Amino acid sequence: MTLDDFRRQLLLSVDVRGYGRSGDVRQHEIQRLLSEMLDAAAGRAGLDRAGWQRQPAGDGELSVLPAGEPEVRLVDDFVRELAAELRFRNRDELPADRMRMRVAVHHGVVRASTMGFAGKGVVEVSRLADSAVAHLALDRSDADLVVVLSRRIFEDTVEHTSLEPARLRRVTVEHKEFREAAWLLLPGRDIHAVDLDPPAEPDTAPDDGASAGSGAVRNSVQVNHGNVVQARDIHGGVVMGDRKR
Repeated sequence: MTLDDFRRQLLLSVDVRGYGRSGDVRQHEIQRLLSEMLDAAAGRAGLDRAGWQRQPAGDGELSVLPAGEPEVRLVDDFVRELAAELRFRNRDELPADRMRMRVAVHHGVVRASTMGFAGKGVVEVSRLADSAVAHLALDRSDADLVVVLSRRIFEDTVEHTSLEPARLRRVTVEHKEFREAAWLLLPGRDIHAVDLDPPAEPDTAPDDGASAGSGAVRNSVQVNHGNVVQARDIHGGVVMGDRKR
């Protein structure tokens, strides 16, 4: 392998939400529908999906597009057609049965490898699609599709599409050592209306009994008229009347 084996190419990562929670029959159906929808959206967008190099996964796909495939059509037409496919497929489905997807588009370094693809670009587009902020965008909206565009795609390609930059939302994607700006789009929805703040951390502060000092009483103390005390974890003694015992 030489450095010449690595090339900068257009990358697409697709993940289906909730696949792992589905039963065997439903997973089989999701895979069939996903393949059909990607084929249909690409065809209507004027893209040659037969020429894409693909690395399938049960809940999605990583695609490396050939040099001749226009970025503008992928970012603009393909995204629009995929959103239309999802609306059509989900029109009669119960909310729990709707197919919902996270899609990321990037232009980065990649090469074919033994197990699929290797290269920084592959890692980056996968991080974008599986980012916490992309998950939140779906979980906290009724959208069927969230699209994550890398900085390079936003800066180099979006201005040549019909997408309005104001419809996109700049976010920061962080995962382990990865930290990069990205732009989110919810086709047919207002991404700016979605709360993307991470969930609040659970309160781990000690309760009053644990932090009140040496005279604190933890849990409950019960005193009856027979001067019998029932308690647990008493610190600093118990006062009854005027005497401390």
